[in-house]
Amino acid sequence: MKLTILGDIMAEIPVLRAAKCRCGKYDFSGVFDPSRKLLAESDYIIGNLETPLAGEEATYSQNHVCFNAPDEYVDAIMDAGIKLVSTVNNHSFDRGYAGMERTIKVLDEKGLPHTGTYLPGTERQEAYYFEQDGTKFAVIAYTYGTNYGGSGGKYLAEGEYEGTVNLLCHQTRSTYMPGVWREDWMERLLENSKLIKDPNGFYKLKKYMGLTATYPRHDDNLDGKTDTPYIVQMQSDIRKAKEKADIVLFYPHVGGQFTIKPGAFTEYVIEKALEAGADAIAATHCHIPEKFEWKNGVPVSYCLGNFNMNPKSYLAMPEILTNYGYALHLYVENKKIVKVTCSMMKNCVMPGGQIASCPVDELYAQASEKEKKALEKDIRHLYGRITGKVLKENIVRREYEL
Repeated sequence: MKLTILGDIMAEIPVLRAAKCRCGKYDFSGVFDPSRKLLAESDYIIGNLETPLAGEEATYSQNHVCFNAPDEYVDAIMDAGIKLVSTVNNHSFDRGYAGMERTIKVLDEKGLPHTGTYLPGTERQEAYYFEQDGTKFAVIAYTYGTNYGGSGGKYLAEGEYEGTVNLLCHQTRSTYMPGVWREDWMERLLENSKLIKDPNGFYKLKKYMGLTATYPRHDDNLDGKTDTPYIVQMQSDIRKAKEKADIVLFYPHVGGQFTIKPGAFTEYVIEKALEAGADAIAATHCHIPEKFEWKNGVPVSYCLGNFNMNPKSYLAMPEILTNYGYALHLYVENKKIVKVTCSMMKNCVMPGGQIASCPVDELYAQASEKEKKALEKDIRHLYGRITGKVLKENIVRREYEL
């Protein structure tokens, strides 16, 4: 059987705008149309739902860093063949406790399984279990933290919300390296300024002045003492799941932002997951594809990149290929992973404005000669980053063996 793992399924403003119908409802099928054939080749698909479903009254996505999507997004996700989503990431509390709770209830009502966040008062499960073709799988999802101030409040998973979010460290502790000068002086100056009424105004102004709208943030802040209780819980979950499942997939939301290489905290988390016995690891969050490697016989992807992110966003950095991501495929026979491949995908603005992820081989088949050369250049670069190897022939493929 073939298990496919996707990166961040996002709900940026252009995604919502392009999905809105004249009747006032939403149709997100366009997000998945270019990748339907590729997804149909898999037996089971997992994705990271990087948005709450907090309802229209909580306001849908209005800026680049705080999300909320209409319930119809779930219909499109299910129609695309995705059978499980992680709900634990830095956007889990973008609309507070109520948004997190409503997300779970909507997914339950529509019948889309999920893992990583839990309703208060319910029994927490160490993993989500499913069986496919005689193999029992366990999926464990965690996040480095949440944007707990994103909706104007301080939403922490404590009190009655203790244990409702799988965390790798305390939410108030930044994993980004402190004391490093960053090119964010204008952002800090303007993000709370009443002079800038547009919520994305400071990004636009920085770009107008010829400055980068964003910058790499490295998760090199490692504090073994305060992190320990969270890491111990994560390892306990993996060990319990190992007793019940044939294959345990660890699916963390962890890492820096727009960083080509994983930071110290990511390396630490993956090391501890391997120590506990994870059979495969696929990470998300960095908005850029990072390396894949085999560690002690275990396939590890340090970041899959985005499933769909606006390539024209003020936050996008095409020079480091933030407009690409990859789907990770695990081939399983006799309850063991026998082969691992990936499919490279490019985020494109489709006719009508929708942001969709397009398999590179299908893009290549329709491209002009100039576009083909540009695509080949990007793929060579991306393949080198992911594998550490040089791609000399058969540049554009459906899948690349890892």
